[in-house]
Amino acid sequence: MKTIQSEDCNIEELRKIYPDGLHFVVGDTHCEYATLKALTEKIGFDAGKDHAYFLGDYNGGGYPGNLLKFISAFYEADYTKPGFHLIRGNHERELGPYFPLENMPDIIVLKMKSMVYYMVHAGMVSSAFDLINEDLAARPDNSVYLYRLSDRCVAYDAPLRQIIWSRRGLYSQRSRWRQWPSQSSLYRNRAVILHGHTPYCFLMGYPSYGDNNLFWQNQHIWFSEDLQSFDIDANIKGRQEFGENWRGIACVCLEVVDETAGRHNDSLSVSALQNAPNAVFAAPYVPSYEDCPIGNPDSLLSTPPDMKTISIHSDGRLSLQ
Repeated sequence: MKTIQSEDCNIEELRKIYPDGLHFVVGDTHCEYATLKALTEKIGFDAGKDHAYFLGDYNGGGYPGNLLKFISAFYEADYTKPGFHLIRGNHERELGPYFPLENMPDIIVLKMKSMVYYMVHAGMVSSAFDLINEDLAARPDNSVYLYRLSDRCVAYDAPLRQIIWSRRGLYSQRSRWRQWPSQSSLYRNRAVILHGHTPYCFLMGYPSYGDNNLFWQNQHIWFSEDLQSFDIDANIKGRQEFGENWRGIACVCLEVVDETAGRHNDSLSVSALQNAPNAVFAAPYVPSYEDCPIGNPDSLLSTPPDMKTISIHSDGRLSLQ
């Protein structure tokens, strides 16, 4: 494992380079609205031109109402337009009738100049990856694609369930299940996978997640070159493994990642990211003492995005509807 102690104070410089707006991918938030607010202030989020893609788990750890109010103030159901865009995590299924976020996609795919970014809550599996790539080829003019797993996929198919629920790189290249897309397939499709769900500290003692990893020590984000993936769960819930107890919310700026890949033959490596401008930002835990004064969660519940559904048949075959 390699570590980097990059300072995340270059946001103004990035905004001069990319004046039309930035794309951020944000890790697990777990009810912590004050910490998310601090992160948006740190990156200077501009709802008129920036996109922020959230990787799920808004529930789990406290009262979700304040966080959902804050998110709803910037929510945009058209994921091609600036604003906050959401996918479901495993904890959203616990919200029940109070905040039923059942109309959220489970997968976002974003095509940029150099790479294609697959955003999921917990991980990716090859069967869904292959199906999605067929759909991308059939709709080449789109820039963003949304997919929802059918309830049957989530309830009855263990590999597909790992898109929303896995631990410690369970379906990594070195796993005996080998359900993660192959390294050659990831490279061939110029794929980068971004997920949360697994707190960074759970991976500190598990090199089997990948053989060539980069860990941003200040922001608590992982990149695995083997899996072409980022883990952006910065442990806002405060889980402890191997003596690690940092808490916060983190994000990745895709413009920097994409520019870095473009300079290295449309691929990412640990060495390329080590020598690139800072692309990761984090805000340490901030206690929430007051109610959120803005937003209304009704907008999250009543305006679903346009998405396709991945279904599984009795013979194990997947299809899109």
